[in-house]
Amino acid sequence: MGRLQIAPRALVCKNTVIEGDVHIGNDTVVHVGASILAKNGPIIIGSGNIVSERAVIVNHHSTPLTIGDDNLIETDARIEGRGMGHRNTVQVRAVVAGSSTLGNDCVVGATCSTAPNENIPDNTVLFGNPQSRRTRADGNPEHRFTHKKHLDYIHEMLPRYNHIIEAE
Repeated sequence: MGRLQIAPRALVCKNTVIEGDVHIGNDTVVHVGASILAKNGPIIIGSGNIVSERAVIVNHHSTPLTIGDDNLIETDARIEGRGMGHRNTVQVRAVVAGSSTLGNDCVVGATCSTAPNENIPDNTVLFGNPQSRRTRADGNPEHRFTHKKHLDYIHEMLPRYNHIIEAE
């Protein structure tokens, strides 16, 4: 039994599963079928994030799981770690496992996973099978522009076809 706080400009679909103490920031979008489960500690989601269909964010720790701003958590991705910074992309079926954290501007590629207790530094890209890593040289300059366009489109279209939980 917890408390759900939805910021005024956030969009959260009614067909999501949200349990425990959860705060969702302005302009964040939570799609149909996503699950946000604050099992032992709160989950704090910043502004401008996109949580896609069937994505799961779960906090098994007593400390808050904090997700920064402008992150993209794609379909079937799973966030179990202690948190992430800003402008990260967790791609389809990727996992941030155990007590791991992501810095800023990271990418966890499709079906890739962090080790259970890793601190992933800024600008790290996890990719491929077998899994490899590299550091971004470009610093992700186009992320803000494309992410903002994506958010604008979702904010326009999602309420047309889905029931939205009203902010309190």
